[in-house]
Amino acid sequence: MKKPIDPNLDKTGEEELLQSLNIDEDSKSEFSLVDKKTGEGNSKKTDETVSVQEIMDEISVPSLNTRKSKGKVSNKVSGSSGKHHHHHHHHRSRHSSKKKKEKMPVAAKIAIGILLFVFSIIVVVCAAFFVMRGVGHLDMMKKTDASGEPFAYQETIEYKGHTYKYNDDIFSMAFLGVDQRTMENVKNTDFVGATDADVVAAVNTKTGESKIIAIPRDTMVDVDIWSTSGIFLRTEKTQLCLAYAYGDGAKKSCENAVNSISRVLYNVPIQKYFALDLDGIAPLNDAIGGVTVKSIYDAPSLGIRYGETITLKGDMAETYVRTRDMDEVTASLNRTDRQVQYIKAFADQALPAVTKDFSTISRLYNTASKYSQTNFSLNNATYLGSFLLSRGITEFETHTLTGEMKASEDALMPDVVHAEFYPDEDKLMETVLDVFYTQID
Repeated sequence: MKKPIDPNLDKTGEEELLQSLNIDEDSKSEFSLVDKKTGEGNSKKTDETVSVQEIMDEISVPSLNTRKSKGKVSNKVSGSSGKHHHHHHHHRSRHSSKKKKEKMPVAAKIAIGILLFVFSIIVVVCAAFFVMRGVGHLDMMKKTDASGEPFAYQETIEYKGHTYKYNDDIFSMAFLGVDQRTMENVKNTDFVGATDADVVAAVNTKTGESKIIAIPRDTMVDVDIWSTSGIFLRTEKTQLCLAYAYGDGAKKSCENAVNSISRVLYNVPIQKYFALDLDGIAPLNDAIGGVTVKSIYDAPSLGIRYGETITLKGDMAETYVRTRDMDEVTASLNRTDRQVQYIKAFADQALPAVTKDFSTISRLYNTASKYSQTNFSLNNATYLGSFLLSRGITEFETHTLTGEMKASEDALMPDVVHAEFYPDEDKLMETVLDVFYTQID
């Protein structure tokens, strides 16, 4: 009878072991159960034969301890096998330690550092963009007018048998083209300038639909008259362009002009304003590489011919939007048409530039800031620009008020004739309802 490996391991255990190792009866004879003390067995061990003891040494001991005491088995088989495994793990540990000590190439460290830096910049820029966008949106949609006062407007309007409700999603802004050159060389005067251009832009903050209303500068409207010290004196019906003059040439002038514009448009809310001095037209124009238009004005002496397609650059842009024939009482109406045409062309060329490079918005804003007075912040511009691009808005619907131009003599200066524009009331109301209201019946 063959000697068991362990006194506690009987014949049945040996058979189970051999069976678990897939050894059949024919192959069983190739294995010799060798006595560890004498080194003898019932057959001579060759290079191709392996003792069951060695097989047992190489497999996990706990698998043999299911029926016997773990302590006994542990005492018998922990010898050479344990040492072998200990040596093996120690070797792997030294190998791993050697790998950990290998230094990363300097070039790799620099590359990782650059990538981390770039990633950090991207995160900061994206975060700043979304913060600016959010703040800009909240600020734009405040229910206050240009001077910070609560809106005073008609929430509903009854017109020709229908009811219209003001659209709370509308954001509106006044663009003022200010001429301060007329009196800049005249001493002893309080005149701070007038608005040659009065334009309102309205944007639906849900759909992105954008519309522009151009109001002739000579439109007759109630204007608040203030003293030079800021004391309110009275309200007087006069040309819209003079509303800016009754102020401080800065914030107060802008608010006064915007309030008068609102009155022309049946007191609709106008949240923001952007008053650009004439000196800022050329820099803004050239910032987008010039503006191309098909001329609706004929001035050969200035190099401008009616019907000709021209790209306005430098001072030519100001000339096109500002020049008028002082001998014609209706000359300012043609100038208003040119201003609307120019604004639309500018927007049509600026939006693609912003699509390619969103930083164009901040560059244009910073350029304009040198020549302007405004309560329209860079946050507002960031929100509005990104919003319009996200809606795919590339065009603006334009409206120009129509009406009758009249000549009025100056009581103090008989040789001076003033132009007075009176809008067609029905068409004006239809324009206001189309831009700011929604029919609800």
